[in-house]
Parts: sequence; C-alpha cells; structure tokens
Amino acid sequence: MQQVKRNNTDYLDFVESKFNECFSKKGYFQEKPVEITSQVDPTIDFIGSKISPLKKYIISNNIPEQGIYLIQNSMKLKSLQYLKTDIPQKFGCYYKCMGTLTKPKLEQVVFDTFDYLTNPDYLNIPLDDIHIKICSSDEDLLNAIQYVDKGIKREIDTVDLKHYRHKYGMDNLNITGRDFNIGIRKKGTEEFFNCATFVLMENQDKPIAIDMGLGNSSLAMCKFGLNSTVESSRMADIIQIDSIEKSKFADALIAVSILLKENILEHPSKHFRKKFRQYLNALTYWNQQYKFSEEKLVEIIIKFLNVEYKSDFGEKQESWVKVLKR
Repeated sequence: MQQVKRNNTDYLDFVESKFNECFSKKGYFQEKPVEITSQVDPTIDFIGSKISPLKKYIISNNIPEQGIYLIQNSMKLKSLQYLKTDIPQKFGCYYKCMGTLTKPKLEQVVFDTFDYLTNPDYLNIPLDDIHIKICSSDEDLLNAIQYVDKGIKREIDTVDLKHYRHKYGMDNLNITGRDFNIGIRKKGTEEFFNCATFVLMENQDKPIAIDMGLGNSSLAMCKFGLNSTVESSRMADIIQIDSIEKSKFADALIAVSILLKENILEHPSKHFRKKFRQYLNALTYWNQQYKFSEEKLVEIIIKFLNVEYKSDFGEKQESWVKVLKR
C-alpha cells in the first residue's frame, strides 16, 4: 500500500480553524494578534506567548465577562542558544500560541478547554491519549478537573513543585500563577508531551484570571509522532527534514522568515536587529553544509510565509535576496 504523505499545513490549519470555531461559538471575544517585534510587553524582547498582548486586560482589571481568545505568533528565544549546535531540541524557535484569558471561572474554562480537545466537532483526541499533570496541593485546580472524563488519566505530583508554578514578569504587581499541564500522546509511542498549560493567575493568593495556552505545532508533533515542533511546522512541507542538522537549518530559516516578514531591519531597536543577525548567522552556518543559493533560500522563505500567513509575499523577493547576501 502506498504511504500517504504527511501534510503539516493541513493539520495546522485544522487545529487553528477549530480553535477559532470552538471558542467563538462559546462566546469568547476574539483579540487580534500583534507582531512578534511589537514590544507591547516591555518585560520581554520578542512576543513569546499569547499572554503578552493580553496583559493590558489584567493590569486594568478589565477582562471581558465572556472571556478572550487569541492565536498569537510567538518566538522562543531560549531556542536561539542551541541553534548552531547538534543538540536535539523539541521546541523550535517559532510557533503559534492558541489560548484564552478569562475571569477565574475554573470549571467553565476547564470544560471549554477539554471540549476543544476531545469533542468530535473539534480535535476529537481519544481520551486515553490525554494526561493531566497536576499538583496535590492545588486543591482548587483538582476540584476543577473532577468533572473531566475519568478516561483521561491524572498524574499527581510526578514532577517538582516549581513545575506547577508560573511567572509572568509582573512581580511588581504581585501576580503569579499555579498551573496544571495537559499532555498528549505522541503517535506510536507511550510518551506524553505537554501541549497545553492551564494557569490560575493570582494577586497575593487572590484569583484574578485564568490563562490557558496550547501550541499549534506541539499538537501536530503529537498527531504525527514527530520529534520536534520544527518537524511539525509548515516549513517541513516545503523542505525535507531528515536529520538534527536539517532541523536546525529549517528552524533558523523559519526564524529569519518571520522576522523578515516583520521588516526587522527597519525596526528602531538595535537589540532586535542584533537578534535577527544571530538567527541569520545560524542560517548561514548550516547552509555551508546545504549550499542553497540566496535566491533559492528566498524562494523557500516566500513559500513558507505564503502558507503560514495565507498571503502573497512574492514582491519582497529582491530585497530579501540582498539581505541574505550581506
């Protein structure tokens, strides 16, 4: 029997569209994403998750009653330090963080989250392919998951306490978080990978909000039994990723693509432009092995951005070739 080619793009489109469908039907307000280089959150460099553009609602104590949902392009700067090494990394530099911010209605948000994951109208993930990792001292969170189907296994106190504690760069406002994680089975394995985090945000132990986030490429990684979110990216539909080295090359190429899309070289922050140069240096480092021309790299970049953003970036080609030749 002929093997059907995996299509990451189709599945990523599916999980993102179903996330929109699920939470819009439930009445959540849709927040527009910001650019990764927007600097809307002064506590970080690049936007690393969907909470950054939503902090304004927390600071103003003005979270909409119906809740908010958002799909936010994000970059994990921690991945940059490993980009010129052959050390395997499960998380690539870039992903889309899908998530919600609500008032602290624990049981309702837990229901909505697991409805998205398990309902046949949405992702329809089998119950025995989902684990909850939670701390026994968080009695309110334990109570909130008591109505989650018992077919979903609970793992209690299987990691250190610090694993269940969350920081937001809002120490000046005394805002912290306590969380549980939702793991999804990687296809064909007994490994459960943390794809979602559910955080009860507090101000000096007073509940103020619930922050729930899922990674689109983490869900795809588990769906297809892959080793990293780079392998489950839309870039993997464009170039073959069959080694750690090729994964690092693709990861650097994705980061360069996203930042070029945001006109990083015209950004007022010299620090941001320096970060871009680090990603570009990593791309150049790996391309010494693969020897793509600058024109071919830009062709790949445009193909990736066209499917990632559902837009046409062809007019950028000439200027981007010049950037890569510097």
